[in-house]
Amino acid sequence: MASPAGEWVTISEAVALAGCTEGYLRRLLLAGDGRLRGWKAGERAWLVRKEDVIALRSSLTTRSNLRRDERPAKAKTAKRRQKRAK
Repeated sequence: MASPAGEWVTISEAVALAGCTEGYLRRLLLAGDGRLRGWKAGERAWLVRKEDVIALRSSLTTRSNLRRDERPAKAKTAKRRQKRAK
């Protein structure tokens, strides 16, 4: 079966483009609400439209676009420091 016309990317490429998890992208694909359209190229492989992934990235919040290790550390308040010291 030939792939549909247009520029398509794999789920792992879409994860890198969108900055979210693979599970979240798969949930969007299975939801079928139109936020992310995909084409199933086999039993497990999905291809998604690159322009849809880019549009999805712009709709995500800043926090979801950063991996945990890339997020700035939260400043500890004086209250939290006192609780830990006890």
